[in-house]
Amino acid sequence: MPSAATASQVIVQDNGGLRPVGAVAAFLSISRSKVYQLMEAGDLPYVKLGKSRRVRWDDVLKLVEQNMIVRS
Repeated sequence: MPSAATASQVIVQDNGGLRPVGAVAAFLSISRSKVYQLMEAGDLPYVKLGKSRRVRWDDVLKLVEQNMIVRS
């Protein structure tokens, strides 16, 4: 019987959709303030819906990929 997926596994597998700042911060293990800084710096695109900001999950994964450090 397959094991139940954890919340982080489900989020990673779902590459579409918009996520709130708190979910992005939790996934990246950074503060919500840092997520807002990344947005303001232009490093993390976002959508503003009223007063709320949402981030496309694909953009979060792209940010991770762009900042990946590979040591040889």
